[in-house]
Amino acid sequence: MAITEIIDKQMPSLTEWLEQAGFKQTQEFRQEDNSKRDRLEILFQTIGLIYDRPAKFSAREIKDRVPKFEEFFKESSDKLCALRLIPLVSDLPKLRVRGKTLKENLQWFDEQKIDADKYKVEVVPHSGHDQFSSTFLINDHGILGEIVSGLHWQLTQGIHENEPIYFNFDFNNWTFSREDSRAIKWIKQAVASLEINKEKQKMIQQQLPAEFTEQDYLKGYFEFVVWPDNKIYFIDYNRVIYESLKDLKSGSLLINTSLSGICANAGKISGCAKIILDPKNNDLKDGDILICSMTMIDYVPLMKKAGGIITAQGSILSHAAIVARELGKPCLVGVKGALTEIKNGQNITLDADKGQIIFN
Repeated sequence: MAITEIIDKQMPSLTEWLEQAGFKQTQEFRQEDNSKRDRLEILFQTIGLIYDRPAKFSAREIKDRVPKFEEFFKESSDKLCALRLIPLVSDLPKLRVRGKTLKENLQWFDEQKIDADKYKVEVVPHSGHDQFSSTFLINDHGILGEIVSGLHWQLTQGIHENEPIYFNFDFNNWTFSREDSRAIKWIKQAVASLEINKEKQKMIQQQLPAEFTEQDYLKGYFEFVVWPDNKIYFIDYNRVIYESLKDLKSGSLLINTSLSGICANAGKISGCAKIILDPKNNDLKDGDILICSMTMIDYVPLMKKAGGIITAQGSILSHAAIVARELGKPCLVGVKGALTEIKNGQNITLDADKGQIIFN
């Protein structure tokens, strides 16, 4: 399947991944995701953090084409944007469309069979061409994440047109999987914007539950993009994901051999390697080690059965890696020789702690 087709048809949110995996905290994740731009607005107001600030309407205002929306539409109809239909009641799904103009997205909106009084709408601007995209985590151990040249879905979905740069900052020293002066500049600038003085910390904590490291960094899971105007735009600040990853420590970021990778979840297991290229046609047994190019959402039932997971692509904070951690499965990502050097049915040891695969 072509990457464009995957992105158009198979780019589910983390909440959808968690629902597929059957996690009990799915509703908490959904609520946190639905309100992320409310938190980003608080950071914008208190510390000037730039984010993809949306225009906000009720679904009723758009459905009835009230003058306020008509004026906005007149100015923005040909601009690229995303529409996020956010439910006002918890039992309704979030709906979204992206990658098109407001005029095209409005046609999609009119096709949705929703109660317009039970949704609010965010019209989220985007550039259509991100220079760089990043996901990273700030916890008490430090700051770790990845940055990639190009569009952001490469990191959340773990499908790379360009190889990510993995990074770690222990609050003293930076480590990068490879040198790229532009990427390093953007990472350090983004991280610096989240080092917040005590006075501003109090202002933020008056408006939302927020935690800070001893070094005065805001704890959380973050995503940002760099648009063609050479500015960083944050697109997520999530505390629920942070809670599930707050004990995560960075392993070695240096990949020395074709059968080494980045530890997405620690652990060690031996078993039968099963290379699965089509999740609908597989012979994976409980405890086998799942090997694939990347794990899309239709791999979740196999991830639940597997004893461990190895992917040729992927990233340490992708949706698939987060689900692997929630499942408690040892997981390596970015193992370049996974599909060529490992034979189907071969007995191997996956040592995610050391980032290595060993033939038994």
